[in-house]
Amino acid sequence: HALASGPFGATRPAGLRFAVLFALAVAFAQLPSLCWLPEWRSPAAAEVPGRRATLAILLASTAAALEVPATLPADAFPNGLKEVKGPKQPGFLPSGVGTGGPLAGCKPSPNCFSSAPGTDEAHFLKPWQFSSKSSDAFADLERVVRAYPPGQRGVDGGGFEIQRSDPQTGYLYVQFESLKKGYIDDVEFIVRSDGSTGGTGGEVLVRSASRLGYLDLGVNAKRLNKIAEDLQALPSGGWVAPKITGERFPKYVEENR
Repeated sequence: HALASGPFGATRPAGLRFAVLFALAVAFAQLPSLCWLPEWRSPAAAEVPGRRATLAILLASTAAALEVPATLPADAFPNGLKEVKGPKQPGFLPSGVGTGGPLAGCKPSPNCFSSAPGTDEAHFLKPWQFSSKSSDAFADLERVVRAYPPGQRGVDGGGFEIQRSDPQTGYLYVQFESLKKGYIDDVEFIVRSDGSTGGTGGEVLVRSASRLGYLDLGVNAKRLNKIAEDLQALPSGGWVAPKITGERFPKYVEENR
């Protein structure tokens, strides 16, 4: 990722962050026993772990509201090539992401692709097509994502983790991490059946976006192209997932050279 000043990589002033977190700490100190957490309702349970866990939740929620990265350290994804050294820059979780849909579009920056209706031409990714049952298509997609090799084509060396998988709604949400700075990209899929074909066939809406910066240096394209290639290579067949190319996305490729 290439960071740039401006609305897409900006954070709130450090002074404001400190003031809010200090106010939270003071308020937290006044809280009574955290008996509303079921796992710590027993009198024999230690109070400190409960307070620490709740404080983590409060800090993360406030950081998201302020549009700043959470100040608590992020754990490395276990499938990363190696742990990111130094401070990570995961960014904040964008509003609406990871909630089960619908998918959002993209900001003007060339670091995002989306199949969401209304997405502008420079960012619109045509939904992938499948000919099987939607349940089988979801299983195919999740299997391919779980087999994704961190570091392929020089991207996602920090690994990845599936954050939400819901076969009933066809929603899959994955976080991918860069190797050097720990940048997090959010990737969502929604598998939808085509009711007009007798229970088989449908499409997959896709969104892959960087949280921070302006450019992505081709990361989102390389990631989606790998997943698309692996889907189309499945023995079961029936997948159509065109690659992201300079012909289809000339502005994206030109800016991310």
